[in-house]
Amino acid sequence: MSRATASRQPLLPQWLRRPADFASTCAEPGPRERARRARFNEIGEFLFHHDLELSEANFAVAKAHLAGDPAIAGAVTAMLREHDRLTDAMLAPLASGGDRALRVDAVGELAERLAREAAECVRIIAASQSSGIDYRAALNAEVTVLSSDPVGALDRLIGLTTGMVDATRAMEEQLDTARLEAERLRSNLRRAQREADRDHLTGLPNRRHSEARLGALVPGSTAAVALCDIDDFKLVNDAHGHSTGDRVLKYVARLLRASLGESAIVARYGGEEFVCLFEDQTVAEAEALIEATRERLLSRSLANRTDGRAIGRVTFSTGVAAVGSDTREAVRLADEALYEAKRAGKNRTIVSRRIS
Repeated sequence: MSRATASRQPLLPQWLRRPADFASTCAEPGPRERARRARFNEIGEFLFHHDLELSEANFAVAKAHLAGDPAIAGAVTAMLREHDRLTDAMLAPLASGGDRALRVDAVGELAERLAREAAECVRIIAASQSSGIDYRAALNAEVTVLSSDPVGALDRLIGLTTGMVDATRAMEEQLDTARLEAERLRSNLRRAQREADRDHLTGLPNRRHSEARLGALVPGSTAAVALCDIDDFKLVNDAHGHSTGDRVLKYVARLLRASLGESAIVARYGGEEFVCLFEDQTVAEAEALIEATRERLLSRSLANRTDGRAIGRVTFSTGVAAVGSDTREAVRLADEALYEAKRAGKNRTIVSRRIS
């Protein structure tokens, strides 16, 4: 571990410190443990070198990149060709993709454990039923000899009843334990599913969530989709730094969500792009709502809160399309309209006249 990494070790969150804590308890680590420690230190060096937030999302992206994951490593390498340092905003789209695989794996594991706990509950109930049947059979057997051996039969009946009470109590405790564990797993599963649908930088739903909502639309229902892309966002990053760029992204995300309210589902689509799904809204209604939001953003003049320098007006361009029978085609048409808006001078909304 480098001197820089060691000096920042106390700042690591609990989940990230765990491998180092574990390492201190192992006097003679084996080859596998040494390899795990080396990879952990390598990930830490990567995060500290780029001054990235010590988040689980960034950790997952760094781990995938250093492990040579084709999709993640290729994207990170491409970013490093253009930039000296990576930022949280640059990794966020990868986090919602690469880290999503990690979170989806976690969801799958939780679901499997929940299924096992449900099976255990069924097993305990079945064992209880079987014990009840055996108990009734034993009682019937003792009743038949009660007249010939009343004292012995009574002793055996008392023993049977005592044993049944003890067995029932033990099964109830097992069932309570299994039920509590199942409830805990169910709660964790719901939380993991929510996390899998959330963009960590803006707090908005992510692309996965928006695509799922699009796919759930009833064919033929009234709906529209809009793709909004912040204009000249790279200039903000270059002039004011990526931390300010992150704040601009979060500001636009809040504005879209507040302005569109219940009219649309707003999600981060990737980078500086947002997708808005207007369920039960026509294209004309969606265009009017997006235009009002664009004008609202245009009326604001932003400043860098770190040094007070003016950022100026931030604008976005939008492409809107009706959602017909093919939701993927609708997104493609909105994307085409968005690029048409960019080519026409930016800071405008273009509506696709084609139907998916």
